[in-house]
Amino acid sequence: MAWYISPDNCINRPQLPAAWQKQILNGPDNVHRALADALLADLDRLRHPVLLALDGYKGSKFQPFLDGLRARLTAAGAEVHFFNVNDVFRPKAELDEIARPYEKPEDPSFGRVFSGDIEDLTDSAKVRETAARWEKWRGEKGKRAVLVCHGTGAALAPWRHLFDCVVFCDLTREQIIIRSERNELLPVGENTPAGFPFKRVYYFEYPMLNRHKKQLLNILDWYVDNSCEDDPKLLPAHIYHALITELAGRPVCFKVFYMPGMFGGTEFPKRFNVPKLPNNSWDYEISVGDNHLLVDPGDGRILELPFYNVIYEQPLRFLGSYTNATYPGHFPIAIYMQDGWFADAKEPGFKRTHMPNHLHPDTAYCREHFNEPIGRYETYYIVRADEGACTMHGFKDDADIDEYIREVKKSAETHQKFDWQKYIYEHPSKTGELHQLPPGTVHGTGGRQVILEIDTNPSAESTEYSFFLYDYCRPCWNYQTNDMTGKPLRLMVDHSLAIMRRNRRQKFMAEKIRP
Repeated sequence: MAWYISPDNCINRPQLPAAWQKQILNGPDNVHRALADALLADLDRLRHPVLLALDGYKGSKFQPFLDGLRARLTAAGAEVHFFNVNDVFRPKAELDEIARPYEKPEDPSFGRVFSGDIEDLTDSAKVRETAARWEKWRGEKGKRAVLVCHGTGAALAPWRHLFDCVVFCDLTREQIIIRSERNELLPVGENTPAGFPFKRVYYFEYPMLNRHKKQLLNILDWYVDNSCEDDPKLLPAHIYHALITELAGRPVCFKVFYMPGMFGGTEFPKRFNVPKLPNNSWDYEISVGDNHLLVDPGDGRILELPFYNVIYEQPLRFLGSYTNATYPGHFPIAIYMQDGWFADAKEPGFKRTHMPNHLHPDTAYCREHFNEPIGRYETYYIVRADEGACTMHGFKDDADIDEYIREVKKSAETHQKFDWQKYIYEHPSKTGELHQLPPGTVHGTGGRQVILEIDTNPSAESTEYSFFLYDYCRPCWNYQTNDMTGKPLRLMVDHSLAIMRRNRRQKFMAEKIRP
């Protein structure tokens, strides 16, 4: 997927004491040396073999750490043994079967959030046998040997107590996307890259990986920012916790990213210095599963930290008591900017037009169908409206909604256009207007305007719950070629009609919904 960024992103600058700044190490040589020295010190202190869990989020690069540790530990006269945690996971066919109900093959667009843990994917007999072998090996007094259990899930709960040191490698969603496009992502429990199957990742893997990470962040010895694979940053646990506590008690800013699309405009690429962005449909100001924080601890080095790390450690301080009690561990707000501004439609080569007719589900629907905590309740604030700007906002008062539904179904089957403007009310937009968009309201931007969109966020993973009814039978955005040559947008007619509210007509919207 196209994911564009500006070099002018804001940086969070919590000031750590200079003595603490010096304990943050970066660069492969410094990081590998510090970890090896810590393990050698443990060997001297404990006088028995030492076990290290080198765990990390999906997409983490473990091999450079294994190579660096092997070189330094063997040079110091220690035996080094490696164990790939994937060896105790169930076979691929069983993993696929466990994931299947959450990928929901019967639904081409959405899945269901997995509530289990990473341990549910392992062979419990293999875990017990391996742990027993390690415990026996660990009891060999005087043996100078280090065992490194590595991979996503290395510090599994059943054997976590055996490790003398836990290291967690973390990285941002931006890097996960980049590494997926290089076909470097391993499915959880497997050793062969498998691209980026959206529903497998967002509905099955991310939820359990986040629960696993939340546990490890409380007990780790070292935290690694692995987002820049050539320049890892190593933080001792006490420095990491101090940094997160400091961030939780101050205003924070997110690294904004931008996405082009079929209705995108041309205002943002030049205004916000976003190189190579052809047009901008959305900029993601706060979409906390996907955004992250750029952090300067005080010496100019930049750490890249997933935002949810702050919530995991300091939920009350950051969210407040009501939000934390109502949506525990979840940041329930998302903020975007829609760049719907484009040049006059009469100009040659004009290709921009309206957003698709679409709508969003309420809390009951999200909980029942997707196992999400909250529905999607939106607002559009019109930041700038030029001549001809409009916002689709419900049905016209005289619209025959049954006829509209028949036309939508027919178009979805035949890929033929119909006169949707006969049914949908297009409100002439003015700068400063607020459009409330409760679930079930057919809506969308009509272009020639810039919108600040403030919504509830149904998903901790930032899954987009937009149900598309009609999209003018046009090509969609092609993320490989960066133009309008992609496949037509996938429509979700069944989901849409299940939650569409017929009473959202022009008069009702003016009196009740649009302040």
